[in-house]
Amino acid sequence: MEQDEPMNLIDNVNKVVKYLKRKQAWKWQYIRYSIFRKLITHITGYSRLYYIRKIFLYLVENEYFIKQKTDKRSYLYKFKSDSETNVINKEITISFD
Repeated sequence: MEQDEPMNLIDNVNKVVKYLKRKQAWKWQYIRYSIFRKLITHITGYSRLYYIRKIFLYLVENEYFIKQKTDKRSYLYKFKSDSETNVINKEITISFD
């Protein structure tokens, strides 16, 4: 892929999503960003980290991934299947005095 030509973000996002669905990536469970970075590089042909990160951030912001914080200062990501919904788990404590 030519590095000088402009990147079409939506086309590349669609390519990545189609590939991940075909590979059933939700079965991989939670994996590091670096693995998804290599996959996006393979799928799109881009080697510039700016483009790869831009595609990945678009996917995260549009909830294609479930994000899980590790005990360190990093995150793991899981590609969501079509059947998974957005579930928010929060604990709320209410006390009456």
